[in-house]
Amino acid sequence: MKFAVFDIDGTVFRWQLYYEVVLKLLERGFFEDHQANAIRASFHAWQSRKEAFHTFEIAAIKALDESLTRLKVEDFELLTSQILEESGHKVYAYTTDLATSLKAEGYYLLALSGSMQEIAEPFAKSYGFDECIGWLYERKDHAFTGKVARATVGNKAAILKDYFVAHDVDLKGSIAVGDSKSDIEMLELVERGIAFNPSEELLEAAKQHNWEVVIERKNIAYTMQKGRDGLYVLAQTDTF
Repeated sequence: MKFAVFDIDGTVFRWQLYYEVVLKLLERGFFEDHQANAIRASFHAWQSRKEAFHTFEIAAIKALDESLTRLKVEDFELLTSQILEESGHKVYAYTTDLATSLKAEGYYLLALSGSMQEIAEPFAKSYGFDECIGWLYERKDHAFTGKVARATVGNKAAILKDYFVAHDVDLKGSIAVGDSKSDIEMLELVERGIAFNPSEELLEAAKQHNWEVVIERKNIAYTMQKGRDGLYVLAQTDTF
């Protein structure tokens, strides 16, 4: 089978599903006061460019990890459904169109996400993906134990290598699409890497590996490819 793998957050979805969950829990008063204050302060500081996004990431992840055992599984699943109903349409045109066209060409589409399985999977399936591997929290007796059953962040290459072996994936013509540093190892495993709205780290890796670089702004996607002189040139524009 022909194979393509996509990151989700910042690649297909315009924001990050994981933090949609955290912010919705914050909105509903789930977190304790000190946790809520840390999340709000770091989020607002990032929005006003006073702090790096990583500061917000730390506060959000720490608060959720500390509080997970208080979160009922059924409440969590209802929450993720509501988020997708409200925000599931907030996607990039280039990557969703690419997924649709690859699907029509017979590609098997895998989504590999750092967001929770419970929200990443239904989101991915709604855009035609065949399978999704996301972050998975351990459950026991319909409750979260607070432990991680599967960590995808920082482990994408290992997960993909195991997946390739288990499913006997033919990498001829294989494609990977990602937007951040954590996707570099994923793009390195396939024939055609696409750096989409890349972070600084991914852009540097793209230059080293001669990957395509795609920038989507407003209703236009600009595809750039490395020329013989080593410089990136505009190869194609797509309007939506």
